[in-house]
Amino acid sequence: MHDYIIVGQGIAGTLVAHFLLQKGKKVLVIDNQHHQASSMVAAGLINPITGRNFVKSWRIDELIPFAIKTYQELEQQLNISILATKNVAMLFNTVKTENDWLVRSSNPDVVDYVTKDFDLDFYKDFLEDVQNGVEFKQAGRVRLKELVLAYKTLLQNQENYLEEQFDYQALEVSSNQVTYKAISARRIIFAEGFQATQNPYFNYLPFAPAKGDILLVNIPNYPAKDKLVKHGIFIIHLKDDLYWIGSTYNRDYKTIEPTPKARKSLEERLRRVLKLPFEVIEHLTAIRPTVRDRRPFIGQHPHLKALYLFNGMGAKGSYLSPLFAAEFVAYLEQEKALDLEIDIARYYRYYEENKS
Repeated sequence: MHDYIIVGQGIAGTLVAHFLLQKGKKVLVIDNQHHQASSMVAAGLINPITGRNFVKSWRIDELIPFAIKTYQELEQQLNISILATKNVAMLFNTVKTENDWLVRSSNPDVVDYVTKDFDLDFYKDFLEDVQNGVEFKQAGRVRLKELVLAYKTLLQNQENYLEEQFDYQALEVSSNQVTYKAISARRIIFAEGFQATQNPYFNYLPFAPAKGDILLVNIPNYPAKDKLVKHGIFIIHLKDDLYWIGSTYNRDYKTIEPTPKARKSLEERLRRVLKLPFEVIEHLTAIRPTVRDRRPFIGQHPHLKALYLFNGMGAKGSYLSPLFAAEFVAYLEQEKALDLEIDIARYYRYYEENKS
């Protein structure tokens, strides 16, 4: 018998599996070729200060150090490069944005993340309409796709991986175990990303998935490979002359496939700010597992005690997932209480209302 079945192997499922295996648990991961997984498309940003109001991200002082430590350990284990530490450059094209930043800049909660060497003239050389800007440190990007695929290989080599579309009808649940086809486990964890909206056990939760379109483009002679540049749109170096451009954020999507309208919008936004020529190589989409209150969905089913959920990392999964996966495993194995802000117990009333 397995200790755990994990359904879904994006960054969330990968990290839960990682911490459970560190505890010596017998784990089986089930995934269907990462179909539409946001981990396959996302830039994997670690960004301490976000949004138009320059808000310090929730719990970032503990999330970033833990994420960096975890990814460095995984780099050693998997013998691949995962983490790229780079400053985030947020550029302003209006006086209002610059004034908003000046109001925030002296706040103690952001001072420790601000670099001292922002060079406005550097950005003006290759970008249009740059009035001013700021750079934030303790930032970077995680190569999520490379991490997930490398960990898949590890799981396969250990015979801990089953590649198929999970069939909810084939799951039998009792009070102290689950059986999926011929496979038994003490517990099952659903880490399916946005596809949890179709999960009959957890679809009562207020998911609010958002579609994101991105472009992969070639930009020869781009001078800021070592920066994560945000100038109305993110420009992020991947390799050689290839860059990640994005992204859109659409809750009211009609299809999960790329659309010409989204591609046109991204191209126009890039053309407005970039002085250099570029060539679009690929247009990709994914659905982010975002939620209404912007807090993860983690915990136990209100009645079926062998069923658990680890989801809702949204657009910040690269730095939310490591710490919360570790806390989740401590909850499972050591009965340590979950933070009330992430525990799905906060929405148990939705389950009862749906059943009534």
